[in-house]
Amino acid sequence: MANDVTLSKGVRANLLSLQQTAEMMARTQERLSTGKKVNSALDNPVNYFTSAGLQARASDLSTLLDSIGNGVQTLAAADKGITAITKLVESLKSTAKQALLAGQPTATYALNVAGTAIAADQSVATGTVGSITGASTLQSLGIANGETITISDGTNTVTHTVVNAATEDVDDVITSLNGGAATWTVAVNGSGQLEVTAASAADTLTISGNGADSVFGTTTTSSVVNSDIGALTGTLTVASGNGTPQTLTFGPGNITNRAQLTAALAGLGINGLTASITGNAVTFTSTSDDALTLGGTVLPALGLTAGTTNPTPTVTGPNATRTSLTNDYNELLNQITQLARDASYNGVNLLNSDNLGVIFNEDGSSSLTIDGVDFTAAGLGLTPLTGNALQINADVNAVIAQIDAATAQLRAQASAFGSNLSIVQARQDFTKNLINVLQSGADNLVLADSNEEGANLLALQTRQSLSTTSLSMAAQADQNVLRLFQ
Repeated sequence: MANDVTLSKGVRANLLSLQQTAEMMARTQERLSTGKKVNSALDNPVNYFTSAGLQARASDLSTLLDSIGNGVQTLAAADKGITAITKLVESLKSTAKQALLAGQPTATYALNVAGTAIAADQSVATGTVGSITGASTLQSLGIANGETITISDGTNTVTHTVVNAATEDVDDVITSLNGGAATWTVAVNGSGQLEVTAASAADTLTISGNGADSVFGTTTTSSVVNSDIGALTGTLTVASGNGTPQTLTFGPGNITNRAQLTAALAGLGINGLTASITGNAVTFTSTSDDALTLGGTVLPALGLTAGTTNPTPTVTGPNATRTSLTNDYNELLNQITQLARDASYNGVNLLNSDNLGVIFNEDGSSSLTIDGVDFTAAGLGLTPLTGNALQINADVNAVIAQIDAATAQLRAQASAFGSNLSIVQARQDFTKNLINVLQSGADNLVLADSNEEGANLLALQTRQSLSTTSLSMAAQADQNVLRLFQ
């Protein structure tokens, strides 16, 4: 709608000035009321959106700061748990040492370490006639119908009676003589002789019969042949307790057969230890409390394992104090396990195999993963004691060694968690400071200076007052026209 009122130039100018002043006063008052000089993108697009971006990142980091704080507390809970478990482990060691102070009951010891079977000595009977083959007929060897060949080992006896010497050959004799006894074998050896071999050197073979002379040359009895172990080369070391290790050497020029090995084992000369071949196996036995330590390169071939074996004690009349301490020890183990399972924070337990992930930035590209551990009694390698576990000093010392290993494990993990805690705390402080920097930067872009805006408002109020006065004076100038009509 068109303005039907005509204003003079002076009035219009003063009115426009007054309107502009009112607009600036309204903007200044908005800045004072909000505290911001940029309240929308219309005020300053660059500053507005830049500030919004900085505030958004600060908000994201503030959310992560809570998660980082939880990480700090989770690590702190684990550290407190390790401290408490360490005290319980120290109590375990004290309990075990108390057992050492109590009298050790009477005990007998037994140690038996055996390998796997080696080749046995054999009983062998060999003929002395000339070279024969399996195809040689009995007639060609001078054996007539009705003649016999008999083999006996003292328990089993097998006889072959010749029926048709013209058609029967040596293979027929071998088949017949082998068929009735599993304790020996008959074969033509590499020298073309008929040879009987018993499985054991204890078997004394007797070969007889009027046909035997033609095959074996004479009636014969067996001789013992030592098994060949010459393929073994290397060493076997044997030690008992803290004694000096004794070494047996195998191979050409040293131990090459079973008899030599038997003699070498008997000659070790280690007090309280007996070494022999029993049941075709190298065997070590002892009745002392000294441990047996084996080493050397031939152990696998003998079916033995390198390392130390402790004798098995049999306790007579267990010590009541040590029995009571065993129960105390097991209860402490139970408490260690319970404590480890209780050391959780916000559902995460680093002492019960849970892992902790801490994210440090808004896109997840910066993070730390902390692996949990199993610090229950079993996880620390501490197992409940049974029977006479604390009755023998050697067993108590072995338990103390396990406790020392657990203590070292606790200390190492405490150091690792401490390092992780330092990292998380450093990132926590950094994130707090970064949030402050982002918020300060965002505020610098949009916040108003209240002192400046207050001064602006005062100046605008003065200007408004002057504009009002000027407008009044301009209006009075227009009123002078009315005097012409008076």
